[in-house]
Amino acid sequence: MAGPRHLLLLTEDEALAAILPAQLAQGTDYRAEPAAPGEGAARLADPLAHVEATLLDAPALAWVEPVRAASAGRPILLLGDGAASELPSLPKPVRLAALVSRMNALLAAFEASPEAGISLGGHLFHPASRLMLTPEGTRIRLTEKEAAILLYLHRAAGRAVSRGELLGEVWGYSAAVATHTLETHIYRLRRKIEQAPALARLLVTEEGGYRLEPAP
Repeated sequence: MAGPRHLLLLTEDEALAAILPAQLAQGTDYRAEPAAPGEGAARLADPLAHVEATLLDAPALAWVEPVRAASAGRPILLLGDGAASELPSLPKPVRLAALVSRMNALLAAFEASPEAGISLGGHLFHPASRLMLTPEGTRIRLTEKEAAILLYLHRAAGRAVSRGELLGEVWGYSAAVATHTLETHIYRLRRKIEQAPALARLLVTEEGGYRLEPAP
């Protein structure tokens, strides 16, 4: 099980902020956290929030640009009249089945989009939402540090990255720090993304450190 999918609901409507999250929590895979529209960009930029998509109430349309910038490509669905925006929209009153159907479609398109993901050994890696999509369509949820490790190794373009460099760039640690944090994260990451973790073919160990291997 991949667990619930997390949405950010930006609205000043107290009734909507109370009712919609409660409805989503009963019988759907979605969980919505309400917040004031002015808090949207900060919430989306928070690496611990793990927001996969945003629901933006139409009266809060003035906040769309900072929200869009902080979303880093993640879907935004406008609730209400969308005539004044190019964003996908859903009319109000919001019907739960229609909302779930639209979110399923938006997230599926986002996860399958080459523009939104990085191809890693046959998987599609989405740094913004910290998800890995396997060739079979399975969603693998990554932690913040796991996603940061993969992104840094990807940007190394096939170069082996040393333990000290990863500790410094991902954790901000000195290379001299005695810790098994990196090794623990690599072990857990391989268990998630490798078919045979003990015989890693994607996230490989080299004498100089760790490297991502292109798809065979």
